[in-house]
Amino acid sequence: MPALASKQFLIYGFFSMPLLTSSSATVLNKSVKIDQAPVVIGRHPDCEIQVDDGSVSRRHAQIVYVKPHYYLEDLNSRNGSMLNNEFVTGRTRLFDGAEIQICDIVFRFTRSSVSPGNRSRPTLASSSKDESVYGSSVFHLKVEPSRGPKDESQLVSQLDVQSHTMSDVRHLNAEAKLKVLMKIAHALSDLVERDAVLERILDFLFDLFVQADRGFVMLKDENGSLQPLGFKCRRPTDDENVRVSSTIAEMVMESRRPIISRDAAIDDRFDSKESIMDFQIRSIMCAPLINSREESIGVIQLDTLRQTIAFGEEDLEMFVTVAMQASLAIQKSDLFSLRKKTRDLRKDLSLANELQQRFLPQSAPDIDGYEFFSWYRPMQQVGGDYYDYITLDNDRVAIVVADVVGHGITAALLMAKVSAESRFALATEPDPISAVKRMNEKLSSLHIDRFVTLVLVMIDSKTHAATIVNAGHMPPVLRKASDKSLTSIAIDEAGVPLGVIDDFEYESIEVALEQGDSLLMYTDGVNEAMNKDGRQLTTTGMIEDIRVSQAMTPEAIGQSVCESVARHSADTDMIDDACLVCVGRTQ
Repeated sequence: MPALASKQFLIYGFFSMPLLTSSSATVLNKSVKIDQAPVVIGRHPDCEIQVDDGSVSRRHAQIVYVKPHYYLEDLNSRNGSMLNNEFVTGRTRLFDGAEIQICDIVFRFTRSSVSPGNRSRPTLASSSKDESVYGSSVFHLKVEPSRGPKDESQLVSQLDVQSHTMSDVRHLNAEAKLKVLMKIAHALSDLVERDAVLERILDFLFDLFVQADRGFVMLKDENGSLQPLGFKCRRPTDDENVRVSSTIAEMVMESRRPIISRDAAIDDRFDSKESIMDFQIRSIMCAPLINSREESIGVIQLDTLRQTIAFGEEDLEMFVTVAMQASLAIQKSDLFSLRKKTRDLRKDLSLANELQQRFLPQSAPDIDGYEFFSWYRPMQQVGGDYYDYITLDNDRVAIVVADVVGHGITAALLMAKVSAESRFALATEPDPISAVKRMNEKLSSLHIDRFVTLVLVMIDSKTHAATIVNAGHMPPVLRKASDKSLTSIAIDEAGVPLGVIDDFEYESIEVALEQGDSLLMYTDGVNEAMNKDGRQLTTTGMIEDIRVSQAMTPEAIGQSVCESVARHSADTDMIDDACLVCVGRTQ
Protein backbone atom coordinates (compact mmCIF):
# COMPACT_ATOMS: atom_id res chain seq x y z
CA MET A 1 0.00 0.00 0.00
CA PRO A 2 1.49 3.41 -0.95
CA ALA A 3 2.50 5.88 1.72
CA LEU A 4 -0.49 7.66 3.19
CA ALA A 5 -0.31 11.45 2.91
CA SER A 6 -3.05 12.09 5.46
CA LYS A 7 -4.67 10.48 8.50
CA GLN A 8 -7.65 9.31 6.51
CA PHE A 9 -7.63 5.59 5.77
CA LEU A 10 -10.28 3.58 3.92
CA ILE A 11 -10.36 -0.15 4.64
CA TYR A 12 -11.12 -2.71 1.93
CA GLY A 13 -12.30 -0.10 -0.56
CA PHE A 14 -15.08 1.45 1.58
CA PHE A 15 -15.66 5.05 0.46
CA SER A 16 -17.93 7.67 1.88
CA MET A 17 -19.27 8.42 -1.57
CA PRO A 18 -18.75 7.22 -5.16
CA LEU A 19 -15.43 8.13 -6.72
CA LEU A 20 -14.34 8.50 -10.35
CA THR A 21 -10.58 8.25 -10.93
CA SER A 22 -8.24 8.30 -13.92
CA SER A 23 -4.48 8.23 -14.37
CA SER A 24 -4.56 9.78 -17.84
CA ALA A 25 -2.40 12.88 -18.32
CA THR A 26 -5.19 14.55 -20.30
CA VAL A 27 -7.66 14.45 -17.38
CA LEU A 28 -7.31 17.69 -15.45
CA ASN A 29 -8.94 16.43 -12.25
CA LYS A 30 -7.71 12.88 -11.61
CA SER A 31 -10.13 11.99 -8.82
CA VAL A 32 -13.67 13.32 -8.41
CA LYS A 33 -16.13 12.47 -5.65
CA ILE A 34 -19.58 12.14 -7.09
CA ASP A 35 -21.43 13.93 -4.33
CA GLN A 36 -23.84 15.55 -6.75
CA ALA A 37 -25.16 14.19 -10.03
CA PRO A 38 -25.07 14.63 -12.93
CA VAL A 39 -21.30 14.73 -13.34
CA VAL A 40 -20.39 15.66 -16.93
CA ILE A 41 -17.19 14.50 -18.67
CA GLY A 42 -15.93 16.50 -21.64
CA ARG A 43 -13.60 19.16 -23.07
CA HIS A 44 -15.67 22.17 -22.02
CA PRO A 45 -14.31 24.06 -18.98
CA ASP A 46 -17.74 23.89 -17.32
CA CYS A 47 -17.61 20.07 -17.18
CA GLU A 48 -17.10 18.59 -13.73
CA ILE A 49 -14.41 16.34 -15.25
CA GLN A 50 -12.53 18.27 -17.93
CA VAL A 51 -10.47 16.33 -20.48
CA ASP A 52 -7.86 18.01 -22.65
CA ASP A 53 -8.17 15.69 -25.66
CA GLY A 54 -9.37 16.65 -29.12
CA SER A 55 -11.09 13.29 -29.68
CA VAL A 56 -13.37 13.92 -26.67
CA SER A 57 -16.56 15.90 -27.31
CA ARG A 58 -17.24 19.16 -25.50
CA ARG A 59 -19.93 17.42 -23.42
CA HIS A 60 -19.12 13.76 -24.01
CA ALA A 61 -20.88 11.74 -21.30
CA GLN A 62 -22.35 12.08 -17.84
CA ILE A 63 -22.99 10.13 -14.66
CA VAL A 64 -26.52 10.47 -13.35
CA TYR A 65 -28.09 9.29 -10.11
CA VAL A 66 -31.52 7.67 -10.17
CA LYS A 67 -32.07 6.47 -6.63
CA PRO A 68 -30.59 4.17 -5.55
CA HIS A 69 -28.22 3.61 -8.53
CA TYR A 70 -25.73 5.54 -10.62
CA TYR A 71 -25.79 5.36 -14.43
CA LEU A 72 -23.50 6.26 -17.33
CA GLU A 73 -25.10 8.12 -20.22
CA ASP A 74 -23.48 9.15 -23.50
CA LEU A 75 -24.37 12.70 -24.58
CA ASN A 76 -24.48 11.98 -28.33
CA SER A 77 -20.69 12.24 -28.48
CA ARG A 78 -18.76 11.94 -31.71
CA ASN A 79 -16.83 8.80 -30.74
CA GLY A 80 -19.19 7.24 -28.22
CA SER A 81 -18.63 6.00 -24.67
CA MET A 82 -17.81 2.50 -23.45
CA LEU A 83 -18.54 0.70 -20.19
CA ASN A 84 -16.52 -2.43 -19.51
CA ASN A 85 -15.56 -2.58 -23.23
CA GLU A 86 -19.13 -2.29 -24.51
CA PHE A 87 -20.54 0.82 -26.19
CA VAL A 88 -23.20 2.56 -24.13
CA THR A 89 -26.67 3.04 -25.61
CA GLY A 90 -29.00 4.92 -23.32
CA ARG A 91 -28.48 4.92 -19.58
CA THR A 92 -26.36 2.02 -18.35
CA ARG A 93 -26.04 1.13 -14.70
CA LEU A 94 -22.67 1.52 -13.00
CA PHE A 95 -21.42 -1.14 -10.63
CA ASP A 96 -18.52 -0.93 -8.22
CA GLY A 97 -15.23 -1.23 -10.08
CA ALA A 98 -16.74 -0.42 -13.46
CA GLU A 99 -14.34 0.77 -16.17
CA ILE A 100 -15.50 3.73 -18.24
CA GLN A 101 -13.65 4.41 -21.49
CA ILE A 102 -13.93 7.80 -23.20
CA CYS A 103 -11.91 7.49 -26.43
CA ASP A 104 -8.44 6.41 -25.17
CA ILE A 105 -9.05 7.59 -21.60
CA VAL A 106 -10.04 5.13 -18.88
CA PHE A 107 -11.92 6.04 -15.69
CA ARG A 108 -12.60 3.77 -12.72
CA PHE A 109 -15.93 4.08 -10.92
CA THR A 110 -15.77 2.98 -7.28
CA ARG A 111 -18.85 2.93 -5.13
CA SER A 112 -19.17 2.20 -1.41
CA SER A 113 -20.58 -1.20 -0.62
CA VAL A 114 -22.28 0.34 2.42
CA SER A 115 -25.51 2.21 1.86
CA PRO A 116 -25.73 5.94 2.77
CA GLY A 117 -26.73 6.55 6.35
CA ASN A 118 -25.50 3.14 7.47
CA ARG A 119 -21.72 3.42 7.09
CA SER A 120 -18.97 2.20 9.32
CA ARG A 121 -16.46 4.95 10.05
CA PRO A 122 -12.81 3.88 9.84
CA THR A 123 -10.62 5.28 12.59
CA LEU A 124 -6.86 5.60 12.54
CA ALA A 125 -4.15 5.79 15.17
CA SER A 126 -0.45 6.10 14.43
CA SER A 127 2.26 4.19 16.27
CA SER A 128 5.93 5.05 16.70
CA LYS A 129 7.95 6.16 13.70
CA ASP A 130 10.37 3.24 13.76
CA GLU A 131 7.54 0.83 12.97
CA SER A 132 6.45 1.34 9.38
CA VAL A 133 4.07 -0.33 6.95
CA TYR A 134 5.19 -0.06 3.31
CA GLY A 135 6.60 3.39 3.73
CA SER A 136 4.03 4.72 6.21
CA SER A 137 3.26 4.38 9.92
CA VAL A 138 1.74 1.22 11.37
CA PHE A 139 -1.91 1.91 12.05
CA HIS A 140 -4.42 0.65 14.56
CA LEU A 141 -7.32 -0.14 12.20
CA LYS A 142 -10.74 -0.57 13.62
CA VAL A 143 -14.13 -0.65 11.93
CA GLU A 144 -16.61 0.84 14.38
CA PRO A 145 -20.10 -0.67 14.33
CA SER A 146 -22.74 1.40 12.57
CA ARG A 147 -25.59 2.86 14.53
CA GLY A 148 -28.14 1.60 12.07
CA PRO A 149 -29.31 -1.98 11.48
CA LYS A 150 -26.63 -4.63 11.20
CA ASP A 151 -25.10 -4.83 7.70
CA GLU A 152 -23.95 -8.37 6.98
CA SER A 153 -21.70 -7.12 4.13
CA GLN A 154 -19.40 -5.31 6.57
CA LEU A 155 -16.18 -6.81 7.87
CA VAL A 156 -17.12 -7.34 11.52
CA SER A 157 -13.68 -8.44 12.66
CA GLN A 158 -11.18 -6.05 14.18
CA LEU A 159 -7.61 -6.11 12.93
CA ASP A 160 -5.49 -4.73 15.76
CA VAL A 161 -2.09 -4.25 14.10
CA GLN A 162 0.26 -3.05 16.84
CA SER A 163 3.43 -5.01 16.06
CA HIS A 164 4.73 -7.65 13.71
CA THR A 165 4.61 -10.31 16.42
CA MET A 166 0.92 -9.92 17.21
CA SER A 167 -2.50 -10.34 15.67
CA ASP A 168 -2.14 -12.42 12.51
CA VAL A 169 -4.89 -14.28 10.67
CA ARG A 170 -4.86 -17.14 13.19
CA HIS A 171 -6.60 -14.85 15.68
CA LEU A 172 -9.68 -14.62 13.43
CA ASN A 173 -12.47 -17.06 14.15
CA ALA A 174 -13.96 -19.27 11.42
CA GLU A 175 -16.80 -16.85 10.63
CA ALA A 176 -14.42 -13.92 10.31
CA LYS A 177 -12.06 -15.93 8.08
CA LEU A 178 -14.96 -16.82 5.81
CA LYS A 179 -16.02 -13.20 5.57
CA VAL A 180 -12.47 -12.13 4.78
CA LEU A 181 -12.27 -14.71 2.00
CA MET A 182 -15.65 -13.64 0.64
CA LYS A 183 -14.47 -10.06 0.72
CA ILE A 184 -11.34 -11.02 -1.23
CA ALA A 185 -13.34 -13.02 -3.77
CA HIS A 186 -15.76 -10.14 -4.27
CA ALA A 187 -13.01 -7.56 -4.64
CA LEU A 188 -11.04 -9.67 -7.12
CA SER A 189 -14.15 -10.39 -9.19
CA ASP A 190 -14.47 -6.68 -9.98
CA LEU A 191 -10.93 -6.39 -11.35
CA VAL A 192 -9.92 -7.24 -14.90
CA GLU A 193 -6.53 -5.61 -15.46
CA ARG A 194 -3.70 -7.95 -14.51
CA ASP A 195 -1.57 -5.30 -12.77
CA ALA A 196 -4.53 -4.24 -10.63
CA VAL A 197 -5.30 -7.89 -9.79
CA LEU A 198 -1.73 -8.59 -8.66
CA GLU A 199 -1.60 -5.38 -6.62
CA ARG A 200 -4.90 -6.16 -4.88
CA ILE A 201 -3.83 -9.75 -4.14
CA LEU A 202 -0.69 -8.56 -2.38
CA ASP A 203 -2.63 -5.88 -0.50
CA PHE A 204 -5.02 -8.50 0.87
CA LEU A 205 -2.21 -10.85 1.82
CA PHE A 206 -0.44 -8.10 3.74
CA ASP A 207 -3.68 -7.30 5.54
CA LEU A 208 -4.19 -10.96 6.43
CA PHE A 209 -0.61 -11.85 7.33
CA VAL A 210 0.78 -8.93 9.27
CA GLN A 211 3.96 -10.85 10.03
CA ALA A 212 4.91 -10.90 6.31
CA ASP A 213 7.68 -8.52 5.24
CA ARG A 214 7.66 -9.18 1.51
CA GLY A 215 5.33 -10.64 -1.08
CA PHE A 216 5.88 -11.79 -4.65
CA VAL A 217 3.70 -12.95 -7.52
CA MET A 218 5.65 -14.69 -10.28
CA LEU A 219 4.04 -15.84 -13.53
CA LYS A 220 5.21 -17.81 -16.52
CA ASP A 221 6.06 -15.85 -19.65
CA GLU A 222 5.61 -17.08 -23.22
CA ASN A 223 8.87 -19.02 -22.95
CA GLY A 224 7.84 -20.79 -19.75
CA SER A 225 10.24 -18.77 -17.56
CA LEU A 226 9.09 -17.34 -14.26
CA GLN A 227 8.95 -13.56 -14.16
CA PRO A 228 8.27 -11.53 -10.97
CA LEU A 229 5.34 -9.31 -12.00
CA GLY A 230 4.02 -8.30 -8.59
CA PHE A 231 6.02 -7.23 -5.55
CA LYS A 232 5.29 -5.56 -2.24
CA CYS A 233 7.34 -4.93 0.88
CA ARG A 234 6.23 -3.74 4.29
CA ARG A 235 9.11 -1.34 4.91
CA PRO A 236 10.87 0.93 2.41
CA THR A 237 14.27 -0.51 3.34
CA ASP A 238 13.10 -3.98 2.29
CA ASP A 239 12.72 -2.66 -1.26
CA GLU A 240 16.48 -2.24 -1.72
CA ASN A 241 18.33 -4.81 -3.82
CA VAL A 242 15.30 -7.09 -4.05
CA ARG A 243 16.15 -10.65 -5.10
CA VAL A 244 13.83 -13.59 -5.58
CA SER A 245 14.81 -17.21 -4.90
CA SER A 246 14.32 -19.27 -8.05
CA THR A 247 14.99 -22.47 -6.06
CA ILE A 248 11.84 -22.11 -3.99
CA ALA A 249 9.63 -20.94 -6.87
CA GLU A 250 10.75 -23.68 -9.24
CA MET A 251 10.27 -26.31 -6.54
CA VAL A 252 6.67 -25.22 -5.99
CA MET A 253 6.00 -24.92 -9.73
CA GLU A 254 7.32 -28.42 -10.44
CA SER A 255 5.55 -30.15 -7.56
CA ARG A 256 2.38 -27.99 -7.78
CA ARG A 257 2.32 -28.18 -3.97
CA PRO A 258 2.63 -25.34 -1.47
CA ILE A 259 5.52 -25.22 0.96
CA ILE A 260 6.06 -23.58 4.31
CA SER A 261 9.31 -23.20 6.23
CA ARG A 262 9.79 -21.72 9.67
CA ASP A 263 13.41 -20.89 8.80
CA ALA A 264 14.41 -21.23 5.14
CA ALA A 265 18.05 -20.43 5.97
CA ILE A 266 18.51 -23.84 7.62
CA ASP A 267 15.97 -25.80 5.56
CA ASP A 268 17.69 -28.71 3.77
CA ARG A 269 15.25 -28.46 0.85
CA PHE A 270 16.72 -25.16 -0.32
CA ASP A 271 20.47 -25.77 -0.45
CA SER A 272 21.02 -27.08 -3.96
CA LYS A 273 21.15 -24.13 -6.34
CA GLU A 274 21.75 -21.04 -4.27
CA SER A 275 22.30 -19.86 -0.72
CA ILE A 276 19.02 -18.78 0.82
CA MET A 277 21.12 -16.89 3.33
CA ASP A 278 22.01 -14.49 0.53
CA PHE A 279 18.35 -13.57 0.27
CA GLN A 280 17.97 -12.93 4.02
CA ILE A 281 14.78 -15.03 3.99
CA ARG A 282 13.63 -16.57 7.26
CA SER A 283 10.10 -17.93 7.37
CA ILE A 284 8.42 -18.47 4.00
CA MET A 285 5.16 -19.60 2.42
CA CYS A 286 4.96 -20.30 -1.31
CA ALA A 287 1.93 -21.66 -3.18
CA PRO A 288 1.41 -22.57 -6.84
CA LEU A 289 -1.06 -20.76 -9.07
CA ILE A 290 -2.99 -23.46 -10.96
CA ASN A 291 -5.18 -22.75 -13.97
CA SER A 292 -8.37 -24.53 -15.02
CA ARG A 293 -6.32 -27.08 -17.00
CA GLU A 294 -4.43 -28.05 -13.85
CA GLU A 295 -1.26 -26.35 -15.13
CA SER A 296 1.09 -24.27 -13.01
CA ILE A 297 1.05 -20.71 -14.30
CA GLY A 298 3.11 -19.20 -11.51
CA VAL A 299 3.62 -18.93 -7.77
CA ILE A 300 2.75 -16.56 -4.98
CA GLN A 301 5.10 -16.14 -2.04
CA LEU A 302 5.22 -14.43 1.35
CA ASP A 303 8.31 -14.32 3.50
CA THR A 304 9.72 -12.70 6.62
CA LEU A 305 13.18 -11.23 7.14
CA ARG A 306 13.27 -11.60 10.93
CA GLN A 307 14.24 -14.72 12.81
CA THR A 308 11.65 -14.20 15.55
CA ILE A 309 8.69 -14.33 13.16
CA ALA A 310 7.37 -17.53 11.59
CA PHE A 311 4.33 -18.71 9.66
CA GLY A 312 2.23 -21.60 10.93
CA GLU A 313 0.15 -24.36 9.37
CA GLU A 314 -3.08 -22.38 9.75
CA ASP A 315 -1.41 -19.53 7.91
CA LEU A 316 -0.59 -21.88 5.05
CA GLU A 317 -4.18 -23.12 4.86
CA MET A 318 -5.51 -19.58 4.50
CA PHE A 319 -2.67 -18.66 2.14
CA VAL A 320 -3.46 -21.56 -0.22
CA THR A 321 -7.14 -20.58 -0.25
CA VAL A 322 -6.23 -17.04 -1.27
CA ALA A 323 -3.85 -18.44 -3.91
CA MET A 324 -6.72 -20.42 -5.43
CA GLN A 325 -8.82 -17.27 -5.68
CA ALA A 326 -5.82 -15.41 -7.07
CA SER A 327 -5.40 -18.06 -9.79
CA LEU A 328 -8.99 -17.57 -10.91
CA ALA A 329 -8.62 -13.78 -10.88
CA ILE A 330 -5.40 -13.94 -12.93
CA GLN A 331 -7.00 -16.28 -15.48
CA LYS A 332 -9.95 -13.93 -15.72
CA SER A 333 -7.66 -10.95 -16.28
CA ASP A 334 -5.75 -12.85 -18.97
CA LEU A 335 -9.00 -13.79 -20.71
CA PHE A 336 -10.14 -10.18 -20.48
CA SER A 337 -6.83 -9.03 -21.95
CA LEU A 338 -7.14 -11.56 -24.77
CA ARG A 339 -10.73 -10.48 -25.41
CA LYS A 340 -9.67 -6.86 -25.48
CA LYS A 341 -6.84 -7.59 -27.90
CA THR A 342 -9.21 -9.60 -30.08
CA ARG A 343 -11.75 -6.79 -30.01
CA ASP A 344 -9.07 -4.25 -30.88
CA LEU A 345 -7.80 -6.48 -33.68
CA ARG A 346 -11.30 -6.87 -35.08
CA LYS A 347 -11.75 -3.12 -34.91
CA ASP A 348 -8.44 -2.59 -36.72
CA LEU A 349 -9.33 -5.21 -39.32
CA SER A 350 -12.72 -3.59 -39.85
CA LEU A 351 -11.02 -0.25 -40.41
CA ALA A 352 -8.45 -1.91 -42.69
CA ASN A 353 -11.29 -3.47 -44.69
CA GLU A 354 -12.91 -0.05 -45.06
CA LEU A 355 -9.62 1.51 -46.16
CA GLN A 356 -8.92 -1.32 -48.59
CA GLN A 357 -12.30 -0.87 -50.19
CA ARG A 358 -11.33 2.76 -50.78
CA PHE A 359 -8.26 1.59 -52.70
CA LEU A 360 -10.60 -0.15 -55.13
CA PRO A 361 -12.50 1.83 -57.79
CA GLN A 362 -15.64 3.43 -56.44
CA SER A 363 -17.18 3.57 -59.94
CA ALA A 364 -16.49 2.25 -63.42
CA PRO A 365 -14.94 4.46 -66.15
CA ASP A 366 -17.40 6.47 -68.22
CA ILE A 367 -16.29 5.61 -71.75
CA ASP A 368 -18.69 5.70 -74.68
CA GLY A 369 -19.21 2.29 -76.20
CA TYR A 370 -17.80 0.30 -73.26
CA GLU A 371 -19.33 -1.45 -70.25
CA PHE A 372 -17.54 -2.64 -67.08
CA PHE A 373 -18.36 -5.16 -64.34
CA SER A 374 -16.29 -5.92 -61.21
CA TRP A 375 -16.56 -8.23 -58.19
CA TYR A 376 -14.29 -8.52 -55.14
CA ARG A 377 -14.54 -10.88 -52.16
CA PRO A 378 -11.65 -11.19 -49.64
CA MET A 379 -11.14 -14.48 -47.81
CA GLN A 380 -10.65 -12.58 -44.54
CA GLN A 381 -11.55 -9.01 -43.60
CA VAL A 382 -8.66 -7.81 -45.72
CA GLY A 383 -7.25 -9.47 -48.80
CA GLY A 384 -4.41 -9.51 -51.27
CA ASP A 385 -6.40 -9.37 -54.52
CA TYR A 386 -6.58 -6.05 -56.33
CA TYR A 387 -8.15 -4.42 -59.38
CA ASP A 388 -8.19 -0.88 -60.69
CA TYR A 389 -9.35 1.30 -63.57
CA ILE A 390 -6.80 3.97 -64.55
CA THR A 391 -7.88 6.58 -67.08
CA LEU A 392 -5.03 7.74 -69.35
CA ASP A 393 -4.60 10.32 -72.09
CA ASN A 394 -5.51 9.79 -75.76
CA ASP A 395 -8.80 8.08 -74.87
CA ARG A 396 -7.09 5.13 -73.21
CA VAL A 397 -8.02 3.24 -70.06
CA ALA A 398 -5.89 0.68 -68.21
CA ILE A 399 -7.39 -2.22 -66.31
CA VAL A 400 -5.19 -3.87 -63.68
CA VAL A 401 -6.02 -7.15 -61.93
CA ALA A 402 -3.47 -8.49 -59.44
CA ASP A 403 -3.09 -11.18 -56.81
CA VAL A 404 -0.57 -10.96 -53.94
CA VAL A 405 0.58 -14.37 -52.79
CA GLY A 406 -0.82 -15.15 -49.34
CA HIS A 407 -3.72 -13.73 -47.38
CA GLY A 408 -4.50 -11.34 -44.57
CA ILE A 409 -2.79 -8.18 -43.39
CA THR A 410 0.63 -8.76 -45.00
CA ALA A 411 -0.93 -9.40 -48.39
CA ALA A 412 -3.18 -6.36 -47.98
CA LEU A 413 -0.20 -4.12 -47.21
CA LEU A 414 1.63 -5.31 -50.32
CA MET A 415 -1.55 -4.82 -52.32
CA ALA A 416 -1.54 -1.15 -51.27
CA LYS A 417 2.03 -0.91 -52.59
CA VAL A 418 0.95 -2.46 -55.91
CA SER A 419 -1.88 0.06 -56.15
CA ALA A 420 0.46 3.00 -55.73
CA GLU A 421 3.17 1.65 -58.04
CA SER A 422 0.76 0.69 -60.83
CA ARG A 423 -0.78 4.16 -60.97
CA PHE A 424 2.62 5.84 -60.93
CA ALA A 425 4.06 3.53 -63.60
CA LEU A 426 1.11 3.96 -65.95
CA ALA A 427 1.24 7.74 -65.54
CA THR A 428 4.98 7.97 -66.30
CA GLU A 429 5.76 5.16 -68.76
CA PRO A 430 4.91 5.36 -72.48
CA ASP A 431 3.57 1.83 -73.02
CA PRO A 432 2.14 -1.16 -71.08
CA ILE A 433 5.37 -3.23 -71.23
CA SER A 434 7.44 -0.38 -69.74
CA ALA A 435 4.83 0.17 -67.03
CA VAL A 436 4.84 -3.50 -65.93
CA LYS A 437 8.63 -3.60 -66.08
CA ARG A 438 8.82 -0.57 -63.77
CA MET A 439 6.36 -2.15 -61.32
CA ASN A 440 8.45 -5.32 -61.29
CA GLU A 441 11.65 -3.39 -60.52
CA LYS A 442 10.00 -1.53 -57.62
CA LEU A 443 8.57 -4.67 -56.04
CA SER A 444 11.82 -6.61 -56.53
CA SER A 445 13.69 -3.87 -54.67
CA LEU A 446 11.65 -4.60 -51.53
CA HIS A 447 13.53 -7.93 -51.11
CA ILE A 448 10.62 -9.67 -49.39
CA ASP A 449 9.58 -13.27 -49.74
CA ARG A 450 6.40 -12.36 -51.61
CA PHE A 451 5.44 -12.04 -55.26
CA VAL A 452 2.50 -10.63 -57.18
CA THR A 453 0.78 -11.97 -60.28
CA LEU A 454 -0.70 -9.23 -62.45
CA VAL A 455 -2.43 -8.75 -65.78
CA LEU A 456 -2.60 -5.31 -67.42
CA VAL A 457 -5.10 -4.58 -70.21
CA MET A 458 -4.84 -1.20 -71.93
CA ILE A 459 -7.80 -0.31 -74.16
CA ASP A 460 -7.72 2.37 -76.82
CA SER A 461 -11.35 3.47 -77.19
CA LYS A 462 -10.63 5.04 -80.59
CA THR A 463 -9.00 2.07 -82.28
CA HIS A 464 -10.71 -0.54 -80.02
CA ALA A 465 -7.39 -2.33 -79.60
CA ALA A 466 -6.66 -4.07 -76.28
CA THR A 467 -2.96 -4.48 -75.37
CA ILE A 468 -2.36 -7.19 -72.75
CA VAL A 469 0.71 -7.78 -70.56
CA ASN A 470 0.58 -10.88 -68.34
CA ALA A 471 2.98 -11.16 -65.37
CA GLY A 472 2.36 -14.74 -64.23
CA HIS A 473 -1.40 -14.22 -63.87
CA MET A 474 -4.43 -16.25 -64.90
CA PRO A 475 -4.89 -15.73 -68.67
CA PRO A 476 -7.84 -13.47 -69.59
CA VAL A 477 -10.85 -15.02 -71.36
CA LEU A 478 -11.99 -13.42 -74.61
CA ARG A 479 -15.60 -13.88 -75.68
CA LYS A 480 -16.19 -13.17 -79.36
CA ALA A 481 -19.68 -12.01 -80.28
CA SER A 482 -19.28 -13.22 -83.88
CA ASP A 483 -19.12 -16.91 -83.06
CA LYS A 484 -19.86 -16.88 -79.28
CA SER A 485 -16.50 -18.55 -78.63
CA LEU A 486 -14.73 -18.30 -75.26
CA THR A 487 -10.91 -18.53 -75.37
CA SER A 488 -8.10 -18.02 -72.85
CA ILE A 489 -5.49 -15.64 -74.34
CA ALA A 490 -2.05 -14.22 -73.50
CA ILE A 491 -0.83 -17.64 -72.39
CA ASP A 492 2.37 -17.95 -74.41
CA GLU A 493 3.21 -14.29 -73.72
CA ALA A 494 2.90 -14.66 -69.95
CA GLY A 495 6.01 -13.69 -67.97
CA VAL A 496 7.11 -14.29 -64.38
CA PRO A 497 5.22 -12.70 -61.45
CA LEU A 498 6.31 -9.30 -60.20
CA GLY A 499 9.06 -9.34 -57.59
CA VAL A 500 10.77 -12.54 -58.79
CA ILE A 501 13.33 -11.39 -61.40
CA ASP A 502 14.07 -7.68 -61.27
CA ASP A 503 15.17 -7.23 -64.91
CA PHE A 504 12.71 -9.58 -66.63
CA GLU A 505 11.67 -8.59 -70.17
CA TYR A 506 7.88 -8.84 -70.54
CA GLU A 507 5.93 -9.30 -73.78
CA SER A 508 2.54 -8.00 -74.86
CA ILE A 509 -0.28 -9.22 -77.09
CA GLU A 510 -2.83 -7.07 -78.89
CA VAL A 511 -6.40 -8.09 -79.70
CA ALA A 512 -9.10 -6.18 -81.56
CA LEU A 513 -12.37 -5.73 -79.68
CA GLU A 514 -15.34 -5.85 -82.05
CA GLN A 515 -18.85 -4.82 -81.09
CA GLY A 516 -20.23 -7.31 -78.55
CA ASP A 517 -16.82 -8.71 -77.60
CA SER A 518 -15.94 -9.02 -73.90
CA LEU A 519 -12.72 -9.61 -72.00
CA LEU A 520 -12.75 -11.35 -68.58
CA MET A 521 -9.86 -11.01 -66.06
CA TYR A 522 -9.93 -12.92 -62.76
CA THR A 523 -7.76 -14.16 -59.88
CA ASP A 524 -7.17 -17.80 -58.94
CA GLY A 525 -9.65 -17.54 -56.07
CA VAL A 526 -12.32 -17.84 -58.78
CA ASN A 527 -11.24 -20.88 -60.80
CA GLU A 528 -9.77 -22.62 -57.72
CA ALA A 529 -12.94 -22.24 -55.63
CA MET A 530 -13.34 -25.52 -53.72
CA ASN A 531 -16.47 -27.55 -53.07
CA LYS A 532 -17.10 -29.75 -50.04
CA ASP A 533 -15.52 -32.74 -51.84
CA GLY A 534 -12.25 -30.85 -52.37
CA ARG A 535 -12.81 -30.37 -56.11
CA GLN A 536 -11.95 -27.05 -57.78
CA LEU A 537 -14.27 -25.15 -60.11
CA THR A 538 -11.43 -24.89 -62.73
CA THR A 539 -11.20 -22.46 -65.64
CA THR A 540 -12.82 -25.02 -67.93
CA GLY A 541 -15.81 -25.34 -65.60
CA MET A 542 -16.11 -21.57 -65.32
CA ILE A 543 -16.06 -21.12 -69.14
CA GLU A 544 -18.59 -23.92 -69.58
CA ASP A 545 -20.97 -22.24 -67.12
CA ILE A 546 -20.68 -18.97 -69.09
CA ARG A 547 -21.44 -20.83 -72.31
CA VAL A 548 -24.47 -22.61 -70.81
CA SER A 549 -25.84 -19.37 -69.37
CA GLN A 550 -25.51 -17.76 -72.82
CA ALA A 551 -24.21 -14.62 -71.12
CA MET A 552 -23.19 -11.92 -73.62
CA THR A 553 -22.78 -8.57 -71.86
CA PRO A 554 -19.94 -7.90 -69.35
CA GLU A 555 -22.42 -7.75 -66.49
CA ALA A 556 -24.12 -11.00 -67.51
CA ILE A 557 -20.76 -12.76 -67.89
CA GLY A 558 -19.56 -11.45 -64.52
CA GLN A 559 -22.79 -12.48 -62.77
CA SER A 560 -22.58 -15.92 -64.35
CA VAL A 561 -19.09 -16.44 -62.91
CA CYS A 562 -20.16 -15.19 -59.46
CA GLU A 563 -23.09 -17.62 -59.46
CA SER A 564 -20.78 -20.46 -60.54
CA VAL A 565 -18.42 -19.76 -57.63
CA ALA A 566 -21.30 -19.52 -55.13
CA ARG A 567 -22.97 -22.68 -56.41
CA HIS A 568 -19.74 -24.69 -56.53
CA SER A 569 -18.44 -23.65 -53.10
CA ALA A 570 -21.77 -23.73 -51.26
CA ASP A 571 -21.48 -24.79 -47.60
CA THR A 572 -17.67 -24.47 -47.68
CA ASP A 573 -15.34 -21.76 -46.47
CA MET A 574 -13.33 -19.66 -48.90
CA ILE A 575 -9.73 -20.77 -49.33
CA ASP A 576 -8.53 -17.66 -51.17
CA ASP A 577 -9.42 -14.09 -52.07
CA ALA A 578 -11.49 -13.78 -55.24
CA CYS A 579 -11.73 -10.96 -57.75
CA LEU A 580 -12.87 -10.49 -61.35
CA VAL A 581 -13.29 -7.68 -63.90
CA CYS A 582 -15.15 -7.94 -67.18
CA VAL A 583 -15.02 -5.24 -69.89
CA GLY A 584 -16.90 -5.26 -73.18
CA ARG A 585 -17.49 -3.17 -76.25
CA THR A 586 -21.17 -2.39 -76.66
CA GLN A 587 -21.08 -0.35 -79.87
